[in-house]
Amino acid sequence: MKKNLIATVLGTALVIGSLTGCGEAATASANAADTKAEEAAEKTESTETADQAQAVEVKTIKAATGGGPKPYVYVGEDDQPTGYDIEVLKAVFDIIPEYDLEIEVTDFPSVFAGLNAGNYQIGVNNFSYNEERASSYLYSLPYDKVSYVFVYGKDQTPITSLADAAGLSFEGGAGVSVTNAIEHWNELNPDAQINITYTEADTTVELQHIQDGTTSFGIIDGPMYTAYVDEYGFDIDKSNIPEDEVKLIADNLYAYYILPKDETELRDKIDEAIKQLKADGTLKKLSEQFFGGVDQSPEDEILNAGKTN
Repeated sequence: MKKNLIATVLGTALVIGSLTGCGEAATASANAADTKAEEAAEKTESTETADQAQAVEVKTIKAATGGGPKPYVYVGEDDQPTGYDIEVLKAVFDIIPEYDLEIEVTDFPSVFAGLNAGNYQIGVNNFSYNEERASSYLYSLPYDKVSYVFVYGKDQTPITSLADAAGLSFEGGAGVSVTNAIEHWNELNPDAQINITYTEADTTVELQHIQDGTTSFGIIDGPMYTAYVDEYGFDIDKSNIPEDEVKLIADNLYAYYILPKDETELRDKIDEAIKQLKADGTLKKLSEQFFGGVDQSPEDEILNAGKTN
């Protein structure tokens, strides 16, 4: 009887032990399977991430500039283009990761020729807005608001309006907005004519002529006046132009980037970046850096009014 009981107990123990061993083996096998599944999933996820990274191609965008006028665009001591317009554009592309920006300095007419031929995707040269140009190119949102001043000799009677300049001499390029303004003034005021000398000379020559008395006065935008006086030491003076006479120069005082008509996606991304740079203070910072502490960034309501064209 005892032998049978012992045998029964031993048999039961062996069964339980066998079942326990099977359970542990099954658990170990399941854990191993789970580990392999996790490793496979991680490997798949890693592969997918790598594939996605390869799928996002960085596109090179080429911008062209004529290399002037300073302080908007110029070539620095390191032989690289810089200036307010250029540094704003660089900041724009810092927040558009899917594009790489290359900037090429060329002669001014080649900016338009290159845009038309598809060699460039952006023109950067402190471009103002006009309807004729807008029929051929897309405009970004503005990134700068231009201001103008009268410039005259240090010992000369200050010029505070175009009426003060009647009978005096002015030097400027044909077709340039400030020259167009003088022409328009002459049309409206036949008894208060301003004498125009047409020239292709650059700004330094025009300011030199004002300083030495060859020319009575000129009109230049404020930041350019500050930049040229600081760099070349011209002994000249300036005064602000009345608002109603500024309108003779331009109805639109803002500056824009221009793009080919088929670059709508790029233009839209540039627009959003310009808004962001306005909001985070970058436009103000760069404006003050290049314009002698003056903030010429466009107003929020202008940026929020929608696409330029």
